[in-house]
Amino acid sequence: MVLLAFVSIQCRSRKNLNKTTTTEAEKIVSEIPTEEKAKPIIDHRFPKVLSRKMLENQFDYKWLNSKFSASTNIDGKTNSFNATVRSRKDSALWISFSLLGIEGARILATKDTVRFIDRVNSKFFVGDYNFLSELLNTDIDFEMLQSILIGNPVSFYDDDEKLRTYIEDGNQVLSTVRKRVIRKTLNNTAEQNKMKELVQRIWLDASSYKVKKNIINDFNTNRTFEGNYDDFQKVDSLLFPFVAEFTITAQRTMKVNINYSKVEINNVQQMPFSIPAKYERMK
Repeated sequence: MVLLAFVSIQCRSRKNLNKTTTTEAEKIVSEIPTEEKAKPIIDHRFPKVLSRKMLENQFDYKWLNSKFSASTNIDGKTNSFNATVRSRKDSALWISFSLLGIEGARILATKDTVRFIDRVNSKFFVGDYNFLSELLNTDIDFEMLQSILIGNPVSFYDDDEKLRTYIEDGNQVLSTVRKRVIRKTLNNTAEQNKMKELVQRIWLDASSYKVKKNIINDFNTNRTFEGNYDDFQKVDSLLFPFVAEFTITAQRTMKVNINYSKVEINNVQQMPFSIPAKYERMK
């Protein structure tokens, strides 16, 4: 029955598919046996349903306390460090970077301000997100910084109506452009020059709807952000990616690999931040 329903949907005209409402799509999905819902058969045909499931299954919390080890590769130069991350959702993000137990830097980010202490060079910075954007060679804000660290979706599209969906390697993909368009664009410089808007693709696990990969292409500036998430483990019944890999390609290439060793949620956290009087302000 599921197979027949799938073939029937495949045979509908594009006009009829466009007229299918979210309510009708949800009804079709609800009628699928529980053991079949994990399979990418029906719901990937309806971007609104898939987008809603992605948001319903994101990692939700009030307070976060975590630790991870990380390695970076910036234009071939490698470094390793440890970090402690504390966050109050949608409010503040506190990160302490250390090596061999000695803190080298600390960040306190809120929605509109970034405060940064460089203990190695006795310098500090207080300003907006242009600082991080220039440092990482890509546009970034509080929501993006908060989301990419924990594997939640970072959405650059404004309207679900513009989304397209398809299946790739057993994963369900939400995309702001059609699959054939992105393939054509990636392999053709002339097509890239025509693409004026950001192109985003989000790969979702077919059963948990967790983000496994997130790629954002800005062909106007020749910049790409890619985030990959793996080793999902339950934290208070919620799935969290204990392994994350990020690649930013712009004027230079930056890669960051993160391995979490501790993740706790919903315990109130302290976020101490003070700038020593002798520190010099970064220009």
